[in-house]
Amino acid sequence: MDVSNERLKHLLARTDEAFQALLKEPDSIALNEAYETAKAELDEYISSLREALSKKRLKR
Repeated sequence: MDVSNERLKHLLARTDEAFQALLKEPDSIALNEAYETAKAELDEYISSLREALSKKRLKR
């Protein structure tokens, strides 16, 4: 995937790193929390991008 948005790139990398760590230690509460936090931040950012794009479309 070509990712030009630095914030999105950072959030994707952070989520992927947290997931990879969780795969190694699936019973770790701390790693589960880190993954859920990273995933929530990514979801929130993607939602804000979608909302911004939707508003741009409505202005046209």
